[in-house]
Amino acid sequence: MKQLALIAMLLMAQSTFSQSMFYLDQAKKDSLIQEHKKTIYYLIQRTWRANSEPSYVTIAPYITTMGKRRIPLNDGEGANGNVNLLEANLNLSFPLFLGREVGGAYKRHKISLDYNGSFRMSNDSSKPILPASHKVGFSWNVNLYNNYTGHIFKDDSLKSKIDPSKKNLKFVNLLLKVHHYSNGQPPGFSFPNDSLPSHQRRNSYANGDFSTNYAYAQITKGWYDYKSLSLHQLSLAYRLDLGTETSIFAYSEQQEESYGRHRFIASYDYRTNRFGKRKDWHFRGEIGYVAGNLDNFIPNLKNDSKKYRFNARGLIEFSPKAHRAVGYLFFIYYGRDYLNIRYDDIIVSAQFGVTLDLDKFFMPKLNY
Repeated sequence: MKQLALIAMLLMAQSTFSQSMFYLDQAKKDSLIQEHKKTIYYLIQRTWRANSEPSYVTIAPYITTMGKRRIPLNDGEGANGNVNLLEANLNLSFPLFLGREVGGAYKRHKISLDYNGSFRMSNDSSKPILPASHKVGFSWNVNLYNNYTGHIFKDDSLKSKIDPSKKNLKFVNLLLKVHHYSNGQPPGFSFPNDSLPSHQRRNSYANGDFSTNYAYAQITKGWYDYKSLSLHQLSLAYRLDLGTETSIFAYSEQQEESYGRHRFIASYDYRTNRFGKRKDWHFRGEIGYVAGNLDNFIPNLKNDSKKYRFNARGLIEFSPKAHRAVGYLFFIYYGRDYLNIRYDDIIVSAQFGVTLDLDKFFMPKLNY
């Protein structure tokens, strides 16, 4: 019995010691995180989040075509009017590496596993969900330069402490992505079928197979104004679509010289709470251009002579801090339909709904 009592005492002592060490380690970690939040690296890491595409759900999105369609929509493709039931975009990023408690050189980087899913529910019979867009892959965020600690190859971490009285933060970021993009449908691309002449068919919006893969590079110049609590980001990006009909990650031959392998995107993203201390506002404008040979692209319009290379989107988001993970947005869009294989449908859309984000961006308020 004495031996059992001794063993029990030893186990209790070990447990108490381990628990105390855990709390000591946790307290040390919390302290390091708090110190990290007093540096410009914390602000830079938040700019990466601020400049990403929001997750949202819109109710009764209005989507209309730019003219009369050559081949009308069928039931199950959104034929029942211009008002759909809802649209959702889920933009999820899971950090694999994010420097926080370590040195400044590491804090300039984030490597993530990404998933983006876009869904639209039409108002047709049985209220079907149209073939969804799925993007999965990896991304790498890098801070190339900031006016506190210099460029990436000569990082002076000792100067990273935020000092609002001296100068606003200016920075240059790089974003690289490699993604697979598909709608997960069985083989088949065109409606009524692939064998008809091109002007007698269009893309199959209900069950056409769409697939591509792309490399994406984006450079962003930004600045953070401490007095007005405003973040500005100007971005230029290039996207190259890859793959072939027979490769592991396919690029359908029907998309050749039609969907486009080269894209240029420019955007301006502005976030502020100058209009209310507990109310963040987000404004974003974006234009895109499809470059390269588009000889095989035929829009699903009676007047099908144009290539419709341009698209544009304008977005306004209102994010009360008290509403935690929810905000409210309105956006308008013009150009090729952004839902995968529907890219030959030229649309104008106006949508209102909510943004959803567990890592919701709030304009940092600096009191250091």
